[in-house]
Amino acid sequence: MGDALAEARRRASGDDLASLRRLDALMVRSGFRHADRTPREWAAVLVAQGGTQTASSYDAHEALRAIGLGAVPALLEVLARPQLAEKESADADLRLNVLEALMEAGPLPRCAVPAVLELLSRRSARVRRQALRALVYLRPRPSRLAVRLLLEACQDKTQWQARATALDALAALDGPVPDDVLREALGRLSDESPYVRRSALRVLGRCTPPSEEVLRALEEQVVLDDESRVVVLQVLSWLSPSRALPLLDTTARGLVGLLPDDQDGARLGLFALHLLAGMGAEARPAVGLLRRVVTHALKRGHGDRFAWCMRVHAESVADAIVRSTPLPVEARTPGPGSPRLALALAGPGPGPLPVDAEHPDSARLRAWVESLGPLTQEEEVRLCVAVARVAARLWDRHGPENDGAQSSLLALEEWVLAPDAAHQRKAMEIGLFVPSQLLASELFNAAWCLHYATLMVADAERRVVGFTGLAPGEPEHLLATCAFAAYRALRSGACMTMDEGWRDSTLTGRRTPDAALASLHRAMVDEVLPWARGEWDPLRDVLRERRRLLEEA
Repeated sequence: MGDALAEARRRASGDDLASLRRLDALMVRSGFRHADRTPREWAAVLVAQGGTQTASSYDAHEALRAIGLGAVPALLEVLARPQLAEKESADADLRLNVLEALMEAGPLPRCAVPAVLELLSRRSARVRRQALRALVYLRPRPSRLAVRLLLEACQDKTQWQARATALDALAALDGPVPDDVLREALGRLSDESPYVRRSALRVLGRCTPPSEEVLRALEEQVVLDDESRVVVLQVLSWLSPSRALPLLDTTARGLVGLLPDDQDGARLGLFALHLLAGMGAEARPAVGLLRRVVTHALKRGHGDRFAWCMRVHAESVADAIVRSTPLPVEARTPGPGSPRLALALAGPGPGPLPVDAEHPDSARLRAWVESLGPLTQEEEVRLCVAVARVAARLWDRHGPENDGAQSSLLALEEWVLAPDAAHQRKAMEIGLFVPSQLLASELFNAAWCLHYATLMVADAERRVVGFTGLAPGEPEHLLATCAFAAYRALRSGACMTMDEGWRDSTLTGRRTPDAALASLHRAMVDEVLPWARGEWDPLRDVLRERRRLLEEA
C-alpha cells in the first residue's frame, strides 16, 4: 500500500480531480494520518471552530497545507454542503475558512474551479468576494460558464470590490481574452471607482497583440483619467512601447521645472522614468530627455528633495538601455575573474532546486548558494548586487519618489569599484532601516532584500540588522537570506503584512515559485558569470557606459 500511495502522490495533478480522488481513496484505505488526524478530520476542525481563528484552526491550516493536494477532495466536500451553520453569517465564516485552506494547497488545485464558481451564487457578499479572490489565484480556463459568471459579477452595482475582483479574475484567465471580456473591460474604463478602472486596465494589459481600438482607448484614458494615469501608462508601455514613448517623454519632461512641493508631479514624472527603464533599448530615443533631467537636477542642488531622485532614476533608465543590447567589444574590460566561481555558476545543474514538499521555500536557494562553495566578499557582493537590482525594480514600481532602492543599489556598485571604508560606510548608512509592516508584501520583502544586500559590504562583526542591532540569525547564509527576500518580493503576496492592497496604485503580478526562482537565478548568472570568466565586467563596464550616455553632448 505504501508504494501505491507514493505512486498516487506522484501522479496526482491539481488539474485532474479524478487523480486526487484516487489519491484520497488510497489515503483512506491505508489509514493515512497527519499529526494523528485524517484530512477529513482536519477539515472538520475548521468547521468546528465556527470560522474563528483559534490555535486549533491554525493547526488545521498548517496540517492541510502539509497534506497538499491530498486534502483537496475533503475540502471540496465541505464546500459542497448546502449549509454549514444555521446563521448565514456563521455559514459565511466557515466557507471563507475552507476557501483559505483550499488556496493554500499546493500545487495549484485548479480542479476546484467548478466548486468555487458555484459560490458566486451564494447570498453572502463576503463569500462571493472571497470566491472571486480564489478564482484570481486559481486562474481558470476561459470556459463559457466561467466567463459568464464573472461577467455577471462585474455588474454588481453595490460592491465596487466585487466588480474590481471579478475583472481581476477575468484578467487571470488562463487563455486568450474573449471578445465579450474585452468589451466589458473597455466599458469599465468609465466606472466610478478608480479601483475598478485599474482592474479593467489589467484585463486590457492581457490583450496581445493589442487592437487599434484598445490602443486608442488607452491613449484617451491617459488624458481623461487622472487617478489611473500611472496604470494606463504602465499598460500602454507593455502593449506598445512605440505608442507609449511620446506620452512617457511628455510626462517625464514635467520633472524639468517641477515646483519644490509638487509631490504628485514628482511621482508621475519619476514613474514615467521607471517605465522607460522597463522598455530597455526602445527607450533610447529618450536619451536627450534623460540628459535634460540630470542637468536640471544638478541645477536644483543637493538641498532639493527631488533632485537626487531625478538623477538616480535617469541613471537607471540609462543602465537599462545599455544592458538591453550587447556591449561593443571595445567597451569590454577583461579581468582576472574567478575561475572557480565561473565553473560553479556555469555548472550543469538547473540552479536552485525545484519547489516541492521535500524542498521547502528557503531550502533550495540556500542549497544553491552553498553549491557555489566558499565566496570572497567581492563575489558575495556582486551576487547581491544582481539580486538588489531585481528588488530595486520592484520597489520603484510602487514608490519611485523614494530613492532608497536606487541609492542602495548605486552605493553597492560603487563599493565594488572602490571597496574602501568611505564607500562601505555610505552603503551601510543608506541601508540602515527596518521595513514597516504597513508596506505591501512586495515592498516589504524588496526592502529587506536591499537591507541585507548593504550588510554584505560590512565586516563580519558589523553585520547587524537595521536599528535593532541584532545580528542575522545565520550570518553565513546572508547571501541566501538576501536572495530569499527578493524571491518573496517576486512572489508578491508571499507573506502577510498589514497592507490592505487597495491602496496600491500600480499593477503587479504574482509569479509561481519556479518562475521566481528561475528569474533570480538568471539575474545572478547574467550579472556575475561574464566577470567570473574574466571576459568583461557587467558592473564596471555598464556603469561607465551609462554615465557616458548621460554626459555626451
